[in-house]
Amino acid sequence: MKLLKRKTWTSVCLMTVLASTSMLAACSSGGSGSAGSATRNPVKEEAKAPVKLSVLTTHLNSEYAKQVKTADDPYIKELSKLSGYDLSFEFLGHAADYDQQLTVRFASRNLADLVRTPNIEYKSHPGAIDEGVFTELGPLLDKYGPNIKKNVPKEAWDSPSVSKNGKIYAIPAIGALPASKVVYIRQDWLDQLGMKQPKTVDEYLAFFEAVKTKDMNGNGNPNDEYGLYVRENLGYADLFFKEFGVSPHAWNISNGELIPDMIRPEMKDAIKFWKMLYDKGYVNPNLFTNKGADWSAGILQGKGGVWVHDIQNYSLGWAPKAFVNQPNAKVDIIDPPTGPKGKGALSLQYDGVYYVWVIPTTSKNAVEAIKFLDWIWSEQADRFFAYGVEGLNYTVENNEVKWNQQVSVNGVATNPSYYQRIINPRGDGLMNPDVLKFSPDAAMLTKGIEVAKNALIKHDGLNMPAPKAFETNPELAPGNGYSVGGLFLDMFAKVVTGKEELDPAFDAFVKEWKRRGGEEAIKQATDWYNKNKGK
Repeated sequence: MKLLKRKTWTSVCLMTVLASTSMLAACSSGGSGSAGSATRNPVKEEAKAPVKLSVLTTHLNSEYAKQVKTADDPYIKELSKLSGYDLSFEFLGHAADYDQQLTVRFASRNLADLVRTPNIEYKSHPGAIDEGVFTELGPLLDKYGPNIKKNVPKEAWDSPSVSKNGKIYAIPAIGALPASKVVYIRQDWLDQLGMKQPKTVDEYLAFFEAVKTKDMNGNGNPNDEYGLYVRENLGYADLFFKEFGVSPHAWNISNGELIPDMIRPEMKDAIKFWKMLYDKGYVNPNLFTNKGADWSAGILQGKGGVWVHDIQNYSLGWAPKAFVNQPNAKVDIIDPPTGPKGKGALSLQYDGVYYVWVIPTTSKNAVEAIKFLDWIWSEQADRFFAYGVEGLNYTVENNEVKWNQQVSVNGVATNPSYYQRIINPRGDGLMNPDVLKFSPDAAMLTKGIEVAKNALIKHDGLNMPAPKAFETNPELAPGNGYSVGGLFLDMFAKVVTGKEELDPAFDAFVKEWKRRGGEEAIKQATDWYNKNKGK
């Protein structure tokens, strides 16, 4: 990795100095000075001050970021030094607080040179593009952004979060991974049962049956363990859908129309399978009300043999030391099973955009902002966003970086997240390979990244803007990959728990979905597909 050669903002000017009538020496070649002759005294001009750039972003609920003062923060000072810009960061709140504060800032036009926002048509700045609030960036990128264009994938540029009507209005910040969901399994339970890691649906079911009949967590209650442990809203419950050829989150072409998988007849096979899981006790009976915190706690108490979650959460969530009163706990990562319609998949393919940077037209530094982001995407910035400040977070010995996670300044919950993600305009760098190699869980994380990438749900609706019908009827939306639409979930829950029969309930759901605006959503989706992806 190359060290940065700091940019300098200097120029040399020659100034003509009028000689006084009395000269001490002549500048002519070999001649002697005389009254009235002229001379040149070089005057050294100081380097120009670096350009000031302001950045408006979120503290992401980081206690460290909440207390940051730009002038004193060693990380922003280092980033300014390396990039050659005088940077100031202002951190707004997190989640709903950020939305509210961002709305006020856009309404008052009290904006920075670079502003973080989820997408170019976000609710905090409705109509911003039509009102000329955002600078069109295509021409500036062509001229000043070669590193940005080289490193940001095409899917991100095509995203409705970034572009509209063929014009680019934002620079994407990229998510940590193209796919993150993996299947976790209690390897110690498999070992205890003398079973191999399951690879097919039938082998998964065999493991679930064994878990059901044994006191796997050793707490004396053989009835509080479940093969598959699920949380509310079918969050992280992507198993046993794609194995049947569908995903509750995806859109695909069928008979010339782009439709959501959740209304396709094949979805009934997946729902039938899930009802079997429920009826046999292979899944926790509170799966529709099991809140996230309770779900995590239940797994750590030994209530689940298999669960789905992000690989990023392994170190903090599922490492063996996290399990309660289970000293022999051992977790591994496995592929989703192969089923009747092929191999399962977990993460919905997406455009890779974590959030975006916009440059308001009120900024006088649009060109410099692009140049700064272009430097951000250069190799010269790699070391900072991986390891922080030399001498503070890491040292270099024999041209090798020495970075220790156990050093207090590199504590997991503080500084690394700050410079790897919060002030990293590239996006989320927590899973960067340069970062992972120093993690004590490097082997497991690296394995999980590969498993997740191979379990990607590809679909025909990639980069499709949400149909207008979903704005007034959000319950129609298929979901975002981490939960499913409300109308589908209501039908699914009633069928799985036996309150309604599958065929009439599913048919009624499809009819109601179309009546509430689904028919128009399909038309809009199909028109978009034919315009952007069709032949």
